[in-house]
Amino acid sequence: MSKLPKDAHPQYLPDQLRRKFPHLGPNYYIDTWPFGPMILVVSSPSTLYQITQEHSLPKYHALRSFLYPLTDGLDIVTMEGQTWKAWRSIYNPGFSNTNLMALVPEIIRETSRFLQVLHKHVQENDIFPLKTHTDNLAMDVIGRVGYPTRLTAIE
Repeated sequence: MSKLPKDAHPQYLPDQLRRKFPHLGPNYYIDTWPFGPMILVVSSPSTLYQITQEHSLPKYHALRSFLYPLTDGLDIVTMEGQTWKAWRSIYNPGFSNTNLMALVPEIIRETSRFLQVLHKHVQENDIFPLKTHTDNLAMDVIGRVGYPTRLTAIE
């Protein structure tokens, strides 16, 4: 981690460990005791396929605890078994390659507006919170692809 900025997101840690200790291979455990549970790092495509598609493994319990106050357990992220399969089949068409490729022009339009805002800040030599603009971009893209409407959060 010393090669990364001090405020780098912890998600970089597994890759940094893999680079420093290549003998670990693409899949390994990180023992975070006494601060937390062991973490299984998986970066092998075949292993990822096995644990996400080939076998229906139980979802991580902390994810359910985190989302429950927001969703009351009614979310596709933490659903299991037949309930998950039923909801997944409803959502699948929306994530097909054909559907996603049809949305690219709309995403580009929203991203172009985002870039115009960034360019304006650069021209004004302005220091500004990037998070606000990226949050607004996310809302505009979600509005455009999920609800076919322009939310204009960026403007």
